[in-house]
Amino acid sequence: MIINKTILNLQDVQQLLNLSAYSVYRLIHEKKLYAYKDDGGKSWKIPEQSIIDYLSSRKSIYS
Repeated sequence: MIINKTILNLQDVQQLLNLSAYSVYRLIHEKKLYAYKDDGGKSWKIPEQSIIDYLSSRKSIYS
């Protein structure tokens, strides 16, 4: 899976996973999706590897 960005913002993740902002925030707060705050704590940054790990964990649930 190639996303072509190393760090994604919340909107990127919403589009990529086809989720609402609320759902992405929930995944972050439930620690199912690793993210950190940047820009003085104003915006979430989600590493590409975090998305890959999340998708892999979802795949193993349904396997």
